Amino acid sequence: MLAPGLAPQPSVRRWSGTALTAAVGAGVAVLCALAVLRTLSGSLLEERRSPWPGFSLPLRSKASLRRPADPGNSSGPTPVPCKFNTQLNYSAVHWSKRNGTADQLSIRGCTMKRYSHAEAKQCLAGKRLVFVGDSLTRYQYLALIYFLEKGEWPAPLGGVPGQPSVTNEHDWNDFLRGTSALFGGRELCDCYRREYILGVTPRPPEKEKFENRFFITADGATAVSHFTYTTAPHTVHGHFGFPPHLMGQTPCAPATCNQTADWAFDLALRRVVRPLQPTHVIINSGMWGSSNAFGDDKWRSIAAAGLYSVFEQLGRVIWRTTTAARGPRAPTRDHDALALKHTAAEGWGVLDAYAITRPLVKMLNKPMWDPRHYQAVVYRELNLYLLNMICEAES
Repeated sequence: MLAPGLAPQPSVRRWSGTALTAAVGAGVAVLCALAVLRTLSGSLLEERRSPWPGFSLPLRSKASLRRPADPGNSSGPTPVPCKFNTQLNYSAVHWSKRNGTADQLSIRGCTMKRYSHAEAKQCLAGKRLVFVGDSLTRYQYLALIYFLEKGEWPAPLGGVPGQPSVTNEHDWNDFLRGTSALFGGRELCDCYRREYILGVTPRPPEKEKFENRFFITADGATAVSHFTYTTAPHTVHGHFGFPPHLMGQTPCAPATCNQTADWAFDLALRRVVRPLQPTHVIINSGMWGSSNAFGDDKWRSIAAAGLYSVFEQLGRVIWRTTTAARGPRAPTRDHDALALKHTAAEGWGVLDAYAITRPLVKMLNKPMWDPRHYQAVVYRELNLYLLNMICEAES
């Protein structure tokens, strides 16, 4: 019984010499284990910094990679002159003309910077860009890496004597081999198309078509990749020997990758895109159907997977609306409606390619080589707009 007014005293556990020695030893063991884990995790991180042989790209600090604060503005605490990360009003989009066709894009009320090669390389140093889409996105990817490699944009109509056009496919396997050869061995191309004659021989199924591309700049500072998106259930598929699934295999040469796919995933954001540690992911469903073909639950899952793919780098995900086209099956603004609804809710940015290209289909001399695909001048302007989205937000 305690005397009145006395509070209970905490009990004190007394350690014997043996117990104390054991406790200290256990503590030292824990500290050693933590040190080993820290070293091991560092080693694993270093391994992940080499997406494929010969490439080592240090990650930028997370503080320098900022997620958009809201879906209608460029990211970062400092406001930029234009809302490059949102849908555009049709009336704000203007194209100047040269030689009777489209030349330069401008957005009313905005100062759109026209990046030189040196400025673009400086901005993209330390970044990994991953495009996911169909041919509409592929041509934008090819125009961008051509600029990074050659120091100039592809010729406005896409053709240079002695070189294949990077924005206009003709014979498939010649196109795959020829375009990849333009980049000095710095592009891997998991690609193949079985030739067919329209209306004469059967069209090959989508699961037998391959075109995933992986490019590194000559200085090793920037990586840009493109995964081809197609119809379900093999929306994105490819082979071992290419990033991120090297599996100790030698990659097949461009236009020879005709084996059955080693992997196939729905958009591949978690299992394929994320291991590349992207700082920016640009996605478009293209001509493979309206985004409304997926329900709300599916789009909520896609929107979350997009954020997950860039989470470790505090990167950014951008929905690229489908470019305008001609003909009765041409997409409208509603083509991307459900995608925009759910990706905006998760803070994705928007590259509004539909609004940007809508005036072009009304031109008398349209900068297009078929009802859906554009001349190189248009992909140049889409890439300059993308550079403004990426670079001006960090300036």
